[in-house]
Order: sequence, then structure tokens, then C-alpha cells
Amino acid sequence: MAHDTGKTSETVQLSAIQHSRDVAAKLSVTARKLRFSTSKRSQFYKAVGLRPRPLEQIIGRAILALTILLLIIPNAASIYYFTHMASDQYQSETRFTVRSSTPALGKDQLAKVTGLPSAEIIQNTLIVTNFITSKDMVAALQDKVDFRKLYGNPAIDPLARLKQDATSEKMLDYWEDMVSIKTDANSGIVTVKVRAFSATDAQKILREVVTASEAVVNDVNNRMWRDVTTTAQTNLDNAKTQLQKTREQLQLARNQTGVLSVEGSSAILTGLITSVQTDKVNLQQKYDALLGTVSPNAPQMKVLKRQIDSKEKQLEDLNSQVAGQNKSEQNLADVSVDMSQRELEQSLAEQQFAASMRTLEQVQFVSKQQLLYLDTFLAPDLPGEAEYPKRALWICGVLAATLAIWGIVVSLLTSVRNRLG
Repeated sequence: MAHDTGKTSETVQLSAIQHSRDVAAKLSVTARKLRFSTSKRSQFYKAVGLRPRPLEQIIGRAILALTILLLIIPNAASIYYFTHMASDQYQSETRFTVRSSTPALGKDQLAKVTGLPSAEIIQNTLIVTNFITSKDMVAALQDKVDFRKLYGNPAIDPLARLKQDATSEKMLDYWEDMVSIKTDANSGIVTVKVRAFSATDAQKILREVVTASEAVVNDVNNRMWRDVTTTAQTNLDNAKTQLQKTREQLQLARNQTGVLSVEGSSAILTGLITSVQTDKVNLQQKYDALLGTVSPNAPQMKVLKRQIDSKEKQLEDLNSQVAGQNKSEQNLADVSVDMSQRELEQSLAEQQFAASMRTLEQVQFVSKQQLLYLDTFLAPDLPGEAEYPKRALWICGVLAATLAIWGIVVSLLTSVRNRLG
């Protein structure tokens, strides 16, 4: 009897264990089915009869709202704008170079007279390109084609047109978006492209840009020649003043010394010395001839002696005038040195005056010619079709950007929800 009771108890335990195993197996199968059959946590809660927490509901609704705001609305607006609203934009293109011309002066002379090396051409090219994107260009276009009216036409879509109350700074920003400039550093070719909302407007605006750029180059050319001419005239005036000064100094020296020409005065003095010397020799010979028969104290001998002494005194005076020993008085040698110096100064002043005169004549001769000019070898063309906006590119770009932003935000929210779960 006891044996039967133990056997019955063991049987009950085995049945309980088997029942527990069956329940665990069924729960495992049910959990696997729920994991594969439910993709959202809300469905899982519904399947197991539980309600999601409030934070889970908030995150789920936020993801839905962000999907609409960041993905659906921007792409729908982009597609609608670029397919129904965006105005066509036409682009006109021109190409030119800034060149130098040396028709009358050689290259070396031009650089010497005007100071215009090749680097100056590059600088003037940069002046033109900077002018195209400046307020002065906008002002020039406003005067010629009514910039504000042309780009602010109500027929243009609101996002692309210029605001009617735009300030000068806003107009410049708008113009910088509508014009593009590219300069080839090797060839110096400048490529300018202008966009407008009709083909004729784009061509017309670009023509005015070229005209205004040519005016800038002409102004640079005129100012350059004006500066060169002014410099040449100033040099001539200075040379003229210096020449007049040296002539006055030479004339003053002649008046003070009484010598008009050193060569002439020297010839005269030499003739006088020769004449006096001859007279002295004759008198001395006569005196020596009479000395043998007449006493030295005789009256005629005294007269001859006085004449000889007088001629000697004249010779001393004449010699001192040429190069005498009396340093307190100016002699012909001193006058010769002073005159030579002043005549040399006058000669140099005359040469400088002649050179300045030739330079001014050359500058005046070529100043009417164009030293710098804008060579437009590709005239502004008339666009055949609209190149802008790039509709497909913009739509794809907006889609890619919104997808990236939406993906990042949703990933962050999902990460937060998983951590809280």
C-alpha cells in the first residue's frame, strides 16, 4: 500500500514537470510569432493586451510630424515650385582682353615714358573685373536699362525677382548672383556671363556691361596720358627755368669781369704783350747803341731809360692779367676757369631743355592714341534656351538634403525611445 502511494506521487510530479515544459514551449512559440508578426511597438502592446506609455506615444507622433514637416512638405513644395512657378533664366556670354598698344613709341620708350610694364596690364584687367561686380556697375545699368525694373518685374517668380524696396547693398548682392566672371591667368582672357529672365534682356544687359567696362578702360587711358603729359610739361618747365638761371649767371659773370669771351680776351692780351715786347726790344737796342757814345746821364739816354722801364711795367701788368702773381686781383686764368664752369652749366641746361622738349613732343604726338583698350573678340550672344534654374538638379538636391536631415532626426528619436523602453 505504501509502495502504491509513492508510485502515485512520483507520477504526479512527472506530470507537473511535463506540463511546465509544455507551457514554456507554447510561450516561446507565441513570443516568436509576436516578434515576427508585429513591426511596431504599438501593435506589440495591442497583441499582448498592454497600452504604450505616454512618452512612447509622444515620440511616435513626433516622428510622424517630422516626416511630414521635413520630408513630405519640403519635397512637395520643391517639386511644385520648380515645375510650376520658377521663372526661366537665360544666360548671355562674352569674352574680352585688356590690351596695350604702342603704335608710335617702342616698347622700351613706352615703359620709360609711361611706366607701363606688362604687370600694369594685369592690374588694369583686375580693375575691369572688379568694376563689373561693383556698385558703380549697378548704377550704370540702372541708368541704361533700369536695373530695378528689369529684375523686379512682377512677372518673375517671387523667389527669383529683385525686391522693389531693395537697398543699394541688396541690389549689389543680387547683381553678384546674376553675373559670373572668370579670368584665364595665362592668356588674360576674361569671360563674363550675365543671367536675365529673357534672352533679349540678358544680351542687352551684357552689352551695357561691356560698354561700361570700355568706358573704365578709356578713363584709365585718359588719366594715364594726362599724368604723363603733366609730368613731361613739368620737366620742360623745370629745364627752362634752369636754363634761364644759368644764362643769367653767365651774363652776370661777364659783366663783372668785363670779359665777353675768354678766347677773344686772351688773343687781345697776347697781341698787346707781343707789341709791347717788340717796342721794349727796339728801345733797348737803341739805348745800347747810344750808350757807347753818349753818357748814361744824358737827357736822351734818361728818356730812353724811362721808356724802357715803362714798357717793362706794361709787360708785367699784361702778364699779370693773363696769369699774374697778384692773387688779390682776378686774372684771365681765374676768369677762364669760372667762365668754363658757367658755360658748361649752360650747355648741360640746354641739353636738358632740348631732351624735355623732345619728350613732350612725343607724348603730345601719341597722346591722342589709345594706349589701353578693351578687345571684345566674342560679342554678347543671344541665348537660344533657358539654362537656369536647373530644375531636376534642385529637386534631387532638396530630396537628398531632406532625406539626410529626416534620417538623422528619426534615428535620434528612435535611439531615445529604445533606451527608455
